[in-house]
Amino acid sequence: MCSLCVLGALCVKYFYIPSSTSLNYATIHTVNEKTPPAPPERNPKTHAAHRKQVWWQITLPLVIGCLLLALAFVGVIWAAAGANDQVSRWADISLICLTPLPIFFGLLGLGVLIGLTILTSKLLSALPGFAWRVHLFFAYLQQKTLKASNGLVAPALRLKGWTAAARRARQVVTQPLRPSRPLQDEHH
Repeated sequence: MCSLCVLGALCVKYFYIPSSTSLNYATIHTVNEKTPPAPPERNPKTHAAHRKQVWWQITLPLVIGCLLLALAFVGVIWAAAGANDQVSRWADISLICLTPLPIFFGLLGLGVLIGLTILTSKLLSALPGFAWRVHLFFAYLQQKTLKASNGLVAPALRLKGWTAAARRARQVVTQPLRPSRPLQDEHH
């Protein structure tokens, strides 16, 4: 939740646009203080060639495809309108044409599922040995880390022990000089 707050604060800081200002092309360029480059003049020959290529390579094939699709749609409606056995025949042909693709992808998914199941069973049979090796490595790493951290802390603990012993020795030595006070334990 906290990371979302930080992200929201950053977005407000860097991307905040007051609602009273309208954002348009001129506003962006006045903020950036750059003028937009002027578009170059069009070459009439290349522009005409481009328009011709667009007509032959994009528009005409799209129009022909739409006409063929509309013709097929009209043909299906016209065939269905006639009450004869041709409708049933075309329905059977359509069913034959539409069925193999879902069957193929269903069998492909089944094959992937069977393959993953076999792979998982093989992995589970080989995994315990590798898992034990990883466990031993991390136990060894823990042991070495504990030894290193204890080695780093040992001088400080010895120093604290010596200072506590010196403080206690001073209390014991100074105790006979103060007869009215009983010997106090350090923990009180």
